[in-house]
Amino acid sequence: MNKTLLLLLFCPVLRSTAQAQRPDISRYETAYTEIADMLDGKAALSIKRAVFLAEWAYLDGEPDYTAYCAQIDAAAAALGRFIAANGLQHYRTGGNYALFEYFSRPYSMNDYKPFTYDFDDFSGSEDLTKIFVTKVMRTHSGQCRSLPMYYKVLAEAIGTEAHITFAPQHLFIRHRDEQNPSKWVNVELTTQSLAREIFYIENFGISADAIRNKVYLYPLSDRETVAYLLSELASSYHRKFGQFDAFMLKCAEKTLEYLPQNVLAQQHRCNVLNIELKNYMEAHNNIPDEYAVSLDRRWLEYDAALRKLGWAEMPDSIYRCLLNSVEEDMKRQGVDSLSVVKTIQPMKSTDNKTNEL
Repeated sequence: MNKTLLLLLFCPVLRSTAQAQRPDISRYETAYTEIADMLDGKAALSIKRAVFLAEWAYLDGEPDYTAYCAQIDAAAAALGRFIAANGLQHYRTGGNYALFEYFSRPYSMNDYKPFTYDFDDFSGSEDLTKIFVTKVMRTHSGQCRSLPMYYKVLAEAIGTEAHITFAPQHLFIRHRDEQNPSKWVNVELTTQSLAREIFYIENFGISADAIRNKVYLYPLSDRETVAYLLSELASSYHRKFGQFDAFMLKCAEKTLEYLPQNVLAQQHRCNVLNIELKNYMEAHNNIPDEYAVSLDRRWLEYDAALRKLGWAEMPDSIYRCLLNSVEEDMKRQGVDSLSVVKTIQPMKSTDNKTNEL
């Protein structure tokens, strides 16, 4: 795969855009309870439902779940007809083949509209809904978070194996090879291609420790995927309300029960403690006492645990390479110069440490 295609792989995390007033958080509490019940075995695991809950909470009760399910059911039925018409039910990866065709080529099953990469606010920095699955379903365009997550929702609907997998600031799909089940196939929906593992290691600067500790290039189970979605719920909560508080800590701790190597939840936990310590010190004339020292000690322990996993800040050289690739691909795809500058310049002027998972 050409390095210039890195544009489509680059997926920055969400920055906070705090609102002046904090509205009712009851929908976030409802979403947390449902997802936590799935993780704890009190309710059936459902990627479809967990994806919906995070978007529903952020959008204050929208979209409608019945309409959401009906659209997924219709897509699943169309995929089923494609599988039957082409005899794919006789192959272990028949569903994966059908899904790849659904995303990448025009067929009646996708209304002759394959899915494309959305260059407009691809990080969701201005509009968080840009990276929502419901946006992909509506527009057939998305990026490295929403495209693989929608693939996973559809794979669940048709009973096909597929695993959400991480690289730094990036998600993709893994499934087992048809001929050799011990081999993984890496599905890049952002470029409508299959990528070799070395591509991720070299171009995203992934360490051996991070692979060994299952931080990156590790295919998540369904339960682990739901746990990750809970950490995303916390991210959208922070995006909506601008707070690192007890709700975020609750989400992080529940996520880490089932996905202890999750970087996002680890960072949420560190940030909550950091803000708590800052607020406590300001309220006590910046005079450290035993409680302040205990908070600082816990933060250091959490930070050390995160770094022990093999996670590290993305090197500036790799970050710059990704940004340059983004800029080159936007120009090659015919995106107008003003949009290119609007998208890229803020990222070039911002330290890469604010753009990590």
